[in-house]
Amino acid sequence: MSGACSTAWGSVIKKTLQASEQQRADVRQARELWMGRRNRFFNKALARLIFIDETSTNTKLTKRTGWAPKGERFRTHAPFGKWQTQTFIAGLRCHGLVAPWIVNAPMNAAIFEHYVETQLAPELSPGDVVILDNVGFHKNERAEQLVRQRGAWMLFLPPYSPDLNPCMDGSCGSRVSDQFW
Repeated sequence: MSGACSTAWGSVIKKTLQASEQQRADVRQARELWMGRRNRFFNKALARLIFIDETSTNTKLTKRTGWAPKGERFRTHAPFGKWQTQTFIAGLRCHGLVAPWIVNAPMNAAIFEHYVETQLAPELSPGDVVILDNVGFHKNERAEQLVRQRGAWMLFLPPYSPDLNPCMDGSCGSRVSDQFW
């Protein structure tokens, strides 16, 4: 997570947060293995790689934070109707997005399975590598079977390493707007 804040003097304060768990020996070793051995293989097979990621938004239509004078509470208005969560999930190949899908619900194992079956699997070719983070609903036996039936296979990023997914650098969002809006 990163952000920038301008000050009155024109300077910019930047901060990037990374999981402190990346400092653990087991996580550090898994990350080194990924960046060493796997990256060499990946560079030879870029067209076969599909990085999967999802993001969601809530229809509350308001920010969760705000500024107020010291000692005062920040108060604002937001619709208190029926709130929903919308989730966008897609695969990112070197040539663009594949299997983009929006669902009006938070992601879970059943929805992920349905996504793989109806959206992702039809896009797969033998030899493709589907790369995912370690969120629990990705570790789904039925989804893995569906991927294998297409001659492809699933590979998980090292734990606490979302930064190794190219979707996380923000380029995925710009590709979404280029393709859909």
